[in-house]
Amino acid sequence: MLFIYISLSMVIGYIILTICLYVFKSRVLMKKLKASEQSNRELAEKYEAINRNLEKKIQEEVEKNRQKDHLLIQHSRLAAMGEMIANIGHQWRQPLNSLSLIIQDVREEFEFGQLDEIYINNFTKESMIQIKHMSRTIHDFQKFYKPNNEKTPFSIGSSIEDALAIFSSSLKYYGIKMVFEYRGELIAYGFPNEYSQVVLNILTNARDAFVQKDIKDRKITIKLSKTAEFVKAEFTDNAGGIEPSILDKIFDPYFTTRPHGTGLGLYMSKMILENMNGLVTVENHEAGARFCLSVPMVNEAVKPELISVS
Repeated sequence: MLFIYISLSMVIGYIILTICLYVFKSRVLMKKLKASEQSNRELAEKYEAINRNLEKKIQEEVEKNRQKDHLLIQHSRLAAMGEMIANIGHQWRQPLNSLSLIIQDVREEFEFGQLDEIYINNFTKESMIQIKHMSRTIHDFQKFYKPNNEKTPFSIGSSIEDALAIFSSSLKYYGIKMVFEYRGELIAYGFPNEYSQVVLNILTNARDAFVQKDIKDRKITIKLSKTAEFVKAEFTDNAGGIEPSILDKIFDPYFTTRPHGTGLGLYMSKMILENMNGLVTVENHEAGARFCLSVPMVNEAVKPELISVS
């Protein structure tokens, strides 16, 4: 009987000891859990503060980039304006010379007493022809530099011809032969005026390369083609090509090899085409450089919206 009591006491004592140990360990675990929760709260507050700082820094960098892009666009517009004025000068040179000769002839006719109604009528007619030509030049430039607000189907060939019409006097002045392999209507989807400006940038760079390197037999070939997704226009010149060491830098902002260049023309061309989900690439060939402009083809869904850009 005594043995039973002793055994029972030992069992009860073991149970009490186990409970005490469990309570002790529970209190230790609860204390550790509270400490861990406090540590987690502190970490969460630190991470939240870090996230707030990161968001603030990201917003600051976005704003800096936006200001930088705005500055680039402003510089590009100034450069485009300078190029536009130069092209207007080329376009106006011939009609101004013609007007000058007509006016000088009036003085001579007056001195010889040969001014009559027929002469005055011819004088007025010829003068108005030259003035209308100059006025049409201004209209063409206004249309050319007017930005498109929305993407639209447009003819790649027509947009290139618009750029060539603006640049024709400059090409003629610098003795540059133009070969345009224009085969049928290839319709792309994007901003036609901006595309024409890209073409003008490519032609301007080729012209400057011809002049800078003093190339004698100057020629630019334009070839159109298409793939399943893109309409492509290749501009190939014989201006000696681009130095291989800088070939991958020519689309960087402010990078230029010209003495008075801005380094924005090709960069903005890249940005314009990327905004149309297109791209521009460049490579050297035997006699010069070849630029390829790729713009997405218009799909069947938007073909009914086709409008004339001529």
